[in-house]
Amino acid sequence: MNPNLQFLIDNVPKHRLVALQGGTRSGKSYACLQYLISLAVKFNGIGTISICRETFNALRASTMRDFFELLNQAGLYREQDHNRTEHTYRINGNLFEFFGMDSPGKVQGRKRDILFINEIMEADFSVYRQLALRTTGRIIADYNPTEIDHWFLTELDQRPDAVRIITTYKDNPYLNAETIAEIEFLKQADPDLWRIYGEGMPATVRNQVYSHYSQRSYQVPDERAYGLDFGYNHPTVLVEVGSVGDSVQWHEMIYQSHLTIPDLIRLMKESRIDRNVMIYADGARPEAIEDIQRAGYRIRAVEKYPGSVKEQILKVKSRPLIITSESVNLKREIKSYKWSDNSPDDPVKAFDDGMDAGRYGSTGIIRSKVIGAKINVSNKKTRPW
Repeated sequence: MNPNLQFLIDNVPKHRLVALQGGTRSGKSYACLQYLISLAVKFNGIGTISICRETFNALRASTMRDFFELLNQAGLYREQDHNRTEHTYRINGNLFEFFGMDSPGKVQGRKRDILFINEIMEADFSVYRQLALRTTGRIIADYNPTEIDHWFLTELDQRPDAVRIITTYKDNPYLNAETIAEIEFLKQADPDLWRIYGEGMPATVRNQVYSHYSQRSYQVPDERAYGLDFGYNHPTVLVEVGSVGDSVQWHEMIYQSHLTIPDLIRLMKESRIDRNVMIYADGARPEAIEDIQRAGYRIRAVEKYPGSVKEQILKVKSRPLIITSESVNLKREIKSYKWSDNSPDDPVKAFDDGMDAGRYGSTGIIRSKVIGAKINVSNKKTRPW
């Protein structure tokens, strides 16, 4: 049994606040779902179990998807118990509800009996407090410790009714050799990221690539493009890159792992990706680009050559960068996106899928704005990006 699951079984009945701290792929959120589903199956009348994350889109692409996969694997899913409009599901008289913490009506709405906050370090303290005040029973939270002085760590230290477990990828017996090798790559690649994602301990990330960014709510851009980074075990990420005055705005549209190209095209339709706006994509998947083009989208590969990554990063850094407050995965990535200690001209190749997508999309926006004024296109040595 994953130690996170055993910890929940042993401690949720005894403590008000139960925290699962750990590195990447340690099985924290999966264990929470296993625990809550088994609890609902065993006991009628628990009441309402709320599962939330900073935004609903991020929740739907991760923990909510895992919830329904678990139900299907266990043979528990019944269509009549699933309210797709309200994002709820009933088990044995108990109601599971899923929502984003950016929805004031949900945060300040009715009470609940159990609360599970996924990736609590994305949340504001004020929102957490509102949810906690409306929770009559237990609170469960999981997180990667990406900030050494985060308010939630202080909350844990100050509360006598709180308990915490720390786990790593070594506690998850279901990881394949490729995933383990990728995590352990961080040990040589970067000590800060290894401490957070490998050892599950807080650390301060030094040498951030983008230290000039700010956050604010989405604004309708003057001009836009999309950036697309393909993945499968890694998430596939589609970012809308917009020009807002003198700034470049990155807005997360799709961020989900285990997507086939037909899955991606379906999500692009559901997300209303504009077919008239150019998509700048990772050129490593020409067959995927062709499939997306045949589906009616404008798409082209981003040129890659020695030094192109740093060149593109410097272009992004040449203008103010905005990460929309709704883009929870981009906000998480940008805090960990840093220059390599071993190769100062290259960023660490870890937790960078959204950063790559944003950079690809920025090729179109920044090029269209500055190519005439700042790039001598007659000089064949220049590589406009």
